[in-house]
Amino acid sequence: MSSLPRLHLWQDLVPREGPLNMALDEAMLLQAEGIWMRVYGWVQPSISIGFSQPVSVIPETQAGWPMVRRWTGGGAVVHDGDWTYTLAAPAGSDLSEQRAVETYREIHEAMIRALHEAGLGDCSLQSENTSDGMGVCFVEPAKFDVVWQGQKIAGAAQRRAKSGFLHQGTIQPVKLPASFGLLFARQLAMEVIVMDQQEMEARLMPAARNLARDKYATVEWTLHRSAPSPSPGPLTQLAVPGSTVPS
Repeated sequence: MSSLPRLHLWQDLVPREGPLNMALDEAMLLQAEGIWMRVYGWVQPSISIGFSQPVSVIPETQAGWPMVRRWTGGGAVVHDGDWTYTLAAPAGSDLSEQRAVETYREIHEAMIRALHEAGLGDCSLQSENTSDGMGVCFVEPAKFDVVWQGQKIAGAAQRRAKSGFLHQGTIQPVKLPASFGLLFARQLAMEVIVMDQQEMEARLMPAARNLARDKYATVEWTLHRSAPSPSPGPLTQLAVPGSTVPS
């Protein structure tokens, strides 16, 4: 992946609960006509776990926190003031066609350049794998994670599907300027188009609310990685201790 020709950036201004955040990312993938990036927050401290992880990986210190299962892999991530983003690209794009290790490295190389601009000048790529990807994400760095002063500060997980490429990542625990989304986007692409909040919500929210209700907020998905048949009814409270659904 050389520098992307164009990137559409949505800096989502509304913090959201886990199921709706995951649903918006998948809805963005399904509708992406080019390379899109969403930067977003969480309405409350939450846990996301990788597609293949058992719920038992959640640390005792976060027991009872709201939890959601990602469609991407990777380890358990604590979302508590972190900087979270997602890249989505349609099938046939460079991101979709390249090997995972290549896109992971090149996205994080662009991130390091942006972090340097933001004042974190000693960031580098983790050279060796110290994790099997199934534990707590920020305890053991994986190869090509971003490290700073000997500590992992950025990791991500990916998925390739018929619909395209999805990359979900986070930076923590460092403080970043409000402009970091644009700094990062400009390191990824030669042209950055900033998307309007209302336009993106109008475009993605109908599908995202259905995905949140029928997939990400369900017991079947959270515990067993299987989505039940779509329901015409409203969102309901997820019957897993500490888990919530969007209103």
